[in-house]
Amino acid sequence: MGAQDDHKAFLDLFEKTAEAGRWPREQWPVRLIPLLSGEAQVAAQQLPVPNLLVFDDLKRAILQRVGRSPEQHRQRFRSLVLSDSGRPFVMAQQLRDSCRKWLLAEGSDVDHIIDRVVLEQFVTRLPRKTAEWVQCHRPTSLDSAIQLAEDQMVACPGVGEHLPAVSLSSPLLSPSLSLSPSAARPVPLPRSHPPGLPRVPPRGLGGTGQDYTAGPRIPPRGGGADLR
Repeated sequence: MGAQDDHKAFLDLFEKTAEAGRWPREQWPVRLIPLLSGEAQVAAQQLPVPNLLVFDDLKRAILQRVGRSPEQHRQRFRSLVLSDSGRPFVMAQQLRDSCRKWLLAEGSDVDHIIDRVVLEQFVTRLPRKTAEWVQCHRPTSLDSAIQLAEDQMVACPGVGEHLPAVSLSSPLLSPSLSLSPSAARPVPLPRSHPPGLPRVPPRGLGGTGQDYTAGPRIPPRGGGADLR
């Protein structure tokens, strides 16, 4: 057994080999122990001798120490990707194996399999903070996940509310502006010029400052004469 081996697959293959060779079952632990290494060897070393000589006890101890949990198989099933040098056939077999070990853990029946799939989907559809709370408690069933979510949303009201529907990509909003109530008030339109009054161009632009629009010239404030 190497460090990179799948311990469950290794033990299953050993068991099939023992059955094919018709080895007496009481000899299986004695034949298996010299093949162990690393953490699997430590698991065997920590067993009392009576349990060490029982294959089922030895296998269970090894898997409890180094075997993947159903959650780890689920994560592996969701994260597997086809590498540039990989083969679709190999990836499909790995997906099948991880999915089977995730959904069929501990001899699950049909209802338990459905609960596992619904549990994963249920947690991913919860509000972010509620989902984090539920995941921290590692629920093993859909019912426990529902109870955790209900308790958290009652204790922290508002976590399920949606964020305000504000487009942050709008050109009218900048990072320096806050979405305060005053910022949401409508901006008044610029005042138009009173009808009938002429527009006088500023001095220095037209050269003479004369009014070329129709209507009388407006005298300067103070009643003084126009000295231009």
